[in-house]
Amino acid sequence: MNKRNLSIWLFIIALIFILIIRDLFRIGMFMDGMIYTSVGKNLANDIGTFWQPHFSKTLMPSYHEQPPLMFGIVSIFFKLFGNNHHTEHIYGLTVLLLTIFLIHKLWTTIFTDQAEKTVSWLPVLFLLAIPVCFWSYANNMEEPLMGMFDLASLFFIFKALIQKKKIYLNLILGAIMLIAASMCKGAQGLFPLAAVFLYWAVFQNISFGKMFTYSVVLVGIVVGFYGIILLNEEASKSYEMYFFNRIYVTFNNPANTHTDRIYIVKQLFSELIPVFVLTVGTFLFLRIKKRWSATPSYISKTSLLFFLIALSGTLPLLLTIEQSGYYLVTVMPYYAIGFSIYFSPFFSKYTAKVDMQSKIFKRWRIAVSLILICSVTFSMANIFSGPKRDVEKLQDIFYTGKIIQEG
Repeated sequence: MNKRNLSIWLFIIALIFILIIRDLFRIGMFMDGMIYTSVGKNLANDIGTFWQPHFSKTLMPSYHEQPPLMFGIVSIFFKLFGNNHHTEHIYGLTVLLLTIFLIHKLWTTIFTDQAEKTVSWLPVLFLLAIPVCFWSYANNMEEPLMGMFDLASLFFIFKALIQKKKIYLNLILGAIMLIAASMCKGAQGLFPLAAVFLYWAVFQNISFGKMFTYSVVLVGIVVGFYGIILLNEEASKSYEMYFFNRIYVTFNNPANTHTDRIYIVKQLFSELIPVFVLTVGTFLFLRIKKRWSATPSYISKTSLLFFLIALSGTLPLLLTIEQSGYYLVTVMPYYAIGFSIYFSPFFSKYTAKVDMQSKIFKRWRIAVSLILICSVTFSMANIFSGPKRDVEKLQDIFYTGKIIQEG
């Protein structure tokens, strides 16, 4: 890590504590996250199976609202860390840290310039500015896990396209990550299949034949996997129930959420307001200081590519009349990366010029250290202050749990 950027990463850690960890490690969770965690915990305790997950004896004894991979992964955490609420927090933190790591790896893959590689903190900062993202990570929703696998898929796909290293091996790994994403929350996780076509359309630096071949490899592996797995009777029955319990209902009798197709578009712009403020503020500052220069072609094209990838995951959400803002969490990293790329030349040049011996930089490091200490202290105080929601209900559960036998 570039020492000039270390203090910025420490500032980002402070934001992670105050925005996510503070809530993630407190007892109490949004209903969907609680259901997913409970199903995973049951699976860890041999209640239900991977293809026939179980929520409770009286409600959804055969749980098929989502494909089963998240429950399988959560069950591994419960087997490793035991049946307590800290386990779900460790799982959520792991997904968050892996997501940040993958954003960093994806960023360093798409840039060849070493200076621009060093500002991989910028898309992480933009992502943390999006409210629905830090809310979702703090409540163990499925979208963060699906989004993590999609980021991993694009990392491998771009290693093949940009770095041209072990092309077919990376495409295979990318396809495997796509399969994992789709096994978390269905077809919504497959939008990176468009990445090769979009890369070819924007850059035109690979032939149409290669674009077609690489796309066929990705699609073929995904289709081939499902063709084989659905030959298994248990898996086939599981996906059949998922289709009728969830997909059919979503299009014909949606849950009690927003049913306006345009809601997701309005929510997208609403959630991106902090990012718009940051980008417009940065642009105006550069204009006023006369530091804005023409954007290099590679930068503008790469920025456009990530916006198109984000749209490829956003537009399909308009097809269903069941709408919720957290559905967007999977694509938000690509909006954050798209905006970040556009300003990366300025931030890379600016940080490279910073005099680490100057008084201003030393004061900045002291300020960041104080912010981090305050953030950690405040977050820990909140964590031990009690439940973040459903206080009375949880008090009753803890009280009766001492009397009623497990199960």
